[in-house]
Amino acid sequence: MYFSKKPYKVFMEFGGYDQSDVMIKKSKARLLKPSFTIVRDRSAKCFLLFIRGAISVKDRLTAATGAEVPFHHVVAQDGHVSKLVLGYAHCGMVVAARWIAKQAIPCLNDAVEQFPDYGIKIVGHSMGAAIAAILTYILRENEKLSSSTCIAFGPAACMTWDLAESSKDFITTIVNRNDLVPSLGKVSAANLRTQVMESSWVHDLREQIQQTRFLGFVNRSVSFIRSHVPFISDPRSKVVDVDMLLPNSSEAEVKPSSNTPSAVVKKRSAIACWSCVAAHKQPTDSAKHSTRDMTNQCDDVHVKAEKTNSEAAAQLVLISLEELDLQESDKDDTDRGDNEPALQETDEDHQAMELVETLTEKQEEPSSSSPCQEPRQLYPPGRIMHMVGLPAAEPSTGEQGDQEEVVALYETPRHLYSKIRLARSMIREHYMPKYIKTMELLIDKLAEEDMDDNDQMDPL
Repeated sequence: MYFSKKPYKVFMEFGGYDQSDVMIKKSKARLLKPSFTIVRDRSAKCFLLFIRGAISVKDRLTAATGAEVPFHHVVAQDGHVSKLVLGYAHCGMVVAARWIAKQAIPCLNDAVEQFPDYGIKIVGHSMGAAIAAILTYILRENEKLSSSTCIAFGPAACMTWDLAESSKDFITTIVNRNDLVPSLGKVSAANLRTQVMESSWVHDLREQIQQTRFLGFVNRSVSFIRSHVPFISDPRSKVVDVDMLLPNSSEAEVKPSSNTPSAVVKKRSAIACWSCVAAHKQPTDSAKHSTRDMTNQCDDVHVKAEKTNSEAAAQLVLISLEELDLQESDKDDTDRGDNEPALQETDEDHQAMELVETLTEKQEEPSSSSPCQEPRQLYPPGRIMHMVGLPAAEPSTGEQGDQEEVVALYETPRHLYSKIRLARSMIREHYMPKYIKTMELLIDKLAEEDMDDNDQMDPL
């Protein structure tokens, strides 16, 4: 109920809690500071710490801070360090877990002193599940909170192999069917891309894309030049228009373009005549030449015009592209100016960002002496229990076939989540309502099996 979209009061009524049972409530998520709640459950005799998944932009930015940072877990026994587990974890989730620990540890210490027989259970979904798992490592290093356990629903791949294996005793990961998130990471996504690029059809597809791009560029270029340069708008015309050669009209068209540079782009007629006029700046006297000389000059004009057409078109394209770049940069500057007030952060946000910077700097220091380090493969934490939908033994038609689906629960090895397996429902089955539906089917099945076992044991 906590992960549903219903109001918080509905969750309180459904769980049988009152306002005195709510110890901490952070309902508004911020950057690297997810929403969480600590509730005292008297019936189960435990303190429940719920961490919500990513539903806002700031939550998604926390999940997108995906650099790997060093994260170590100290295993204490009888007040002494018995084991130290070294590894790496998701940067944004480590920062979020440390922020929650800073808020929750004083409250939980007081609560455990008041109720020593109560346990601590941390529950989360998606990004919140990964943060809950990392938070469990941090809490267990505290002597008073060393009995903390975690249930993670569809957690993101958030830690390296050794860390994930060391938490099998106190973290349980539950995966629903074809959920994509537990196996999604930098390395798995890169491997999937490599497999797609190495497939047999990718070369043909790449050639088709290149040909399509090239032909599209040629068609756009030709249509653009034809629309701005009238000499080649009609390829059958071999003689320049007589009106274009008149000195009066050419001078009238050149004058406005010489006054303002922007007129070169705004007035197409001036651009079209510019090359022809530049090629024929010298005045000519038609009366002094014979008709044979006039035809020879027309041929020369046609040859020169064809040579200058390409230069004029190229200059036109360059000018238009420069203006487009200037317009886009102006828009970007105005957008940045408008958004600057919205990006101001509070002191707590600055502290969180400084913590991220220090973590990333610590990671980059050893990599400066060594060559480029490859990203590390991350895995879901703890013991992984996968809910799988199986077809019924006796398939039936209609709506009854969907209702008779059998759900089974398997403990799966961790290496299966190092590879992305594509499915049509891999995104839809990640959401919490799908988890709840599958768990209800599983609970019904387990209840039936218990009843059958009891019936078989009664005669004995």
